Amino acid sequence: MRNIRTVTMLSMMLAIGIVLNVIEMQINIIPVPGAKIGFANLVTVIVLYMYGFRSASLVTILRVLLVGLLYRSFTIPFWMGLGGAILSVSAMAIFKNWFKLHLVTVSVFGAVIHTIGQVIVGMYLLETEYLILYLPLMLLISVPAGIFIGIISKRFFTVFGKSPHPKTF
Repeated sequence: MRNIRTVTMLSMMLAIGIVLNVIEMQINIIPVPGAKIGFANLVTVIVLYMYGFRSASLVTILRVLLVGLLYRSFTIPFWMGLGGAILSVSAMAIFKNWFKLHLVTVSVFGAVIHTIGQVIVGMYLLETEYLILYLPLMLLISVPAGIFIGIISKRFFTVFGKSPHPKTF
C-alpha cells in the first residue's frame, strides 16, 4: 500500500511541476532573456526532502522531458535546462545529505548550480566561451530566486506536515 501512495504522490508532484513550469514559461516575471524564478523547482526541493535523491531526480528529469515534449522543443534551451536540472538536483542532494545544510541554503546552492550548469551546457552546444559573460547576471538573479523557492518549500513543510528530515530546516 505504501508503494502505491508513493507513486501517486510522486505523480501528483510531477504534474504540479509541469503546470508550474508551463505557467512560468507563459509569463515573463524577470525582464532578462532566459531568466526565471524556477517555480517548478519547488517540486524538486519538496520531493528531495520527502522522498530522497532518486525520486527527486526522476521527477525533475521527467518534468523537463515532458515539458519539452509538450512544447515539441528539444532545442538548445531544452538541453541547457536539462543539464542545469541534473546538476542542480545532484548538488542539492549532496548539500542536504553530506553537509546537512538548511533547506533554504540547499535551495540557493541548487539555483546557483543550475545556472552554472546551464551556462556550461550552452557554451558547449553553442561552441562559444562568451556565454560565460552572462553568468554574473544570471547568478545575481538565481540567488534571490533560490532563497524565494527555499522559503516557500520550508513553508510547505510547516503548513502541510513535518518532513522526514526536520533537523535540516
